[in-house]
Amino acid sequence: MTRRRLEVGAAGEAAARAYLEEKGYAIEELNFRCPLGEIDIIAREGSMLVFCEVRTNTGGDLTAALESMTPSKLKRLRRLALYYQQKVYGSDIPCRFDFLAVLLDPENRQALEIKHIQNVVSG
Repeated sequence: MTRRRLEVGAAGEAAARAYLEEKGYAIEELNFRCPLGEIDIIAREGSMLVFCEVRTNTGGDLTAALESMTPSKLKRLRRLALYYQQKVYGSDIPCRFDFLAVLLDPENRQALEIKHIQNVVSG
């Protein structure tokens, strides 16, 4: 992955994290990595554990970011979430899967728009 792409991804995740915190979510983990892959943000909204996938785009709209969330990526996110729940809590707990698409200004990498889709796949 190129350095620019890593920086854009990091800026998008930072914008998503700030957005979630502003909405009252408590961040539990950032960039959780395990043998199965990575979860961008794990947060809590009340008693609900929320696994968040963040996609960032610097183009004109959020279409590419929204289209990048494929069924196979959602399936991978479910496997990662189960791994996390077993490792941290020892069992399944109530959870949901959210998707955040972030549109950044290509010059200063500030968030222009964030689209938050809750419960993209049932947990």
